[in-house]
Amino acid sequence: MTGFEGVAMESAILILASIYFFVTGVSHIMQPRVWAQFFMDMHGKGKVGSFLNALLHFPLGVLIVSFHNVWHGLHMILTLIGWGLVLKSFIYFVFPTHGMKMLGRVSVERSWEFIVAGIFSIGISGFLLYLLIYR
Repeated sequence: MTGFEGVAMESAILILASIYFFVTGVSHIMQPRVWAQFFMDMHGKGKVGSFLNALLHFPLGVLIVSFHNVWHGLHMILTLIGWGLVLKSFIYFVFPTHGMKMLGRVSVERSWEFIVAGIFSIGISGFLLYLLIYR
């Protein structure tokens, strides 16, 4: 891969991740109770629910670390997010009992936490767009 192709791929991953975090963030803000119920339902599936949660995060994490492996400047933040998603998936896949414990924290009464996560997710989206525009 030439330098230009690498830059194009890194830009594509920035766009993909920005869209992902924006849509997910808006959904968390607009539908926090549905997200809470979603994760409560996954918890109800036992260890399979832990695997399902891992499957939500693993594809994006692997995509980021495979095609945006940047270890300098502000662009490194997306690489760290990618590795964080891979690590989270690893934990939920390999230690499903721990995953169940984490899923067990979710409740409709605490669904406001999804709003906070949504705001954070939209912030990540904006930051990634900033990186893309000022590349």
